[in-house]
Formats: sequence, structure tokens, C-alpha cells
Amino acid sequence: MASLDRVKVLVLGDSGVGKSSLVHLLCQNQVLGNPSWTVGCSVDVRIHDYKEGTPEEKTYYIELWDVGGSVGCASSIKSTRAVFYNSVNGIILVHDLTNKKSSQNLYRWSLEALNRDSSPTGVIVSNGLRSTFIFL
Repeated sequence: MASLDRVKVLVLGDSGVGKSSLVHLLCQNQVLGNPSWTVGCSVDVRIHDYKEGTPEEKTYYIELWDVGGSVGCASSIKSTRAVFYNSVNGIILVHDLTNKKSSQNLYRWSLEALNRDSSPTGVIVSNGLRSTFIFL
């Protein structure tokens, strides 16, 4: 029987950029018809079977944490969001191509999630569409 490993992935970005829609699409394989604002955090899961390059199948329980809010929020809200940033395996940063400010705020989101005052470490890959991925 395959083992089941938990993977926690944060989905971050400004309000209204499509984080909830992306998470719903990834986990439910369908478009979210009428998205609403996320208050606090919403968690959805996806079971992923990984076989390539491994001697046996490995099953991952992927938790996608859709964290609501704006990067420009008061420090008290930022410190409240910090509880969601513990034990993270990856981050998906989402922005809206029609909203330049949401793209500019991705750097601030990564700093907040990584609890850093300087540049984040890791590999940054852009798919050229709506999201940027940072793997820790």
C-alpha cells in the first residue's frame, strides 16, 4: 500500500486576483461559478499519486491554503495571517495580468509568508500566465 504524505501549499496574492478560483479548479477540476471573498483562510485538498522516477507509487495529500486579505493591511492583520504560514512546503503566488499593482505586491507577499525582512530564497519560476511559483 502506498504511503500518504501531507504537503502544505499556500496560495497568496491580492484580493480579487483569482486565488479561490484557482484552488477550486485544481482541487475540484471545475470552474468556480460565483466566487466570493475569502475571509481568513480557506483550505481545500487534492490527492495526488506520484509514480514517475520512484520505485513505487507515492500518494500525496496536498492541502491548498487560500489565504485572504491584502498585502497593504494593518500590521495586526498581517500578524494574524502569520499562523497560516507555519510548516509550509510551497507557495503559489497569484496575480492578475490586468492589475499591475497585484504583480508588484507578489514580492511583499513572499516576504510576509517567509517571515523575512529581505529577499526570499528558493527558485522562482513563472509560467507566463497568472501565477508565479516559489518552491521552498
